[in-house]
Amino acid sequence: MASCNTKAKAIMVVLVGLFGLLCVGFAVSVTEKYRLQKERVHGLERQLKAGRSEVLKVPDLMQKLDNVESSKKELENTFAECSAAKDELTEKVGELQVEVDSFGVVKAAVGLQIAELEGIIKEQQQKISEAEENSTTLSGQIAALEEERGSNEEKFKMQIEDIKRGQEDTKNQLIYFTEAKKISDKEIEEKKKLIHELEAELTRLKSGAETSSAPSTTSAVSAAQWDLNLTEELNKTFTLLRERISSPTMSLSEVSILLSRAEHALKRLK
Repeated sequence: MASCNTKAKAIMVVLVGLFGLLCVGFAVSVTEKYRLQKERVHGLERQLKAGRSEVLKVPDLMQKLDNVESSKKELENTFAECSAAKDELTEKVGELQVEVDSFGVVKAAVGLQIAELEGIIKEQQQKISEAEENSTTLSGQIAALEEERGSNEEKFKMQIEDIKRGQEDTKNQLIYFTEAKKISDKEIEEKKKLIHELEAELTRLKSGAETSSAPSTTSAVSAAQWDLNLTEELNKTFTLLRERISSPTMSLSEVSILLSRAEHALKRLK
């Protein structure tokens, strides 16, 4: 009886222990489920808040979508235009290809012409080098000519100064001879008077004067005629001298000859 009670107590204790374990396990499982549910609820709340913010973003997204649609339409229009432009460019490329082909032919012809021109250029360069050499020699000749011209200019200046001095001397001599001519003209007038007197005396003597005075009268007349010839020569000499001095191409040698002739005539006249 006591053993039965003990067994019953033991069974009861075991059952109570099992029940306690079951209660503890249930409590633990319930607690874990509650924690999980709580975490899930918090996660849903966070998702709900995020969904609300995303819902608030929907109008902006719709506007952006409209903008994207309009941009898409613009891009489609642009693409259509580009396609049309591409077709036009394709046609132009075909035309340009034809032109390129023709340009290739022209290029070949131009290449031949360029080769010919290069040969001509080489020839011209050779000619230019020869011309440069000639110009160098000519420069030396020009320098020599410049030096010679400088010396000639100095000589010409000296000759011009000599000519000017000769002109001054000639003018002075002309003034002197003009004065001398005036004096000689006066003497000629006196001699003309003497000639007239001698002619009158000669006519008187011819009419019945003494024969001894005839030779002296004849000699006086011949002397008067000789003076007239010298006077004419002197006048001609002065005329030529004036012409030579007033001439732009005056020759000093001719003037000197005329002056010597005039001086000689004056000496003979005196």
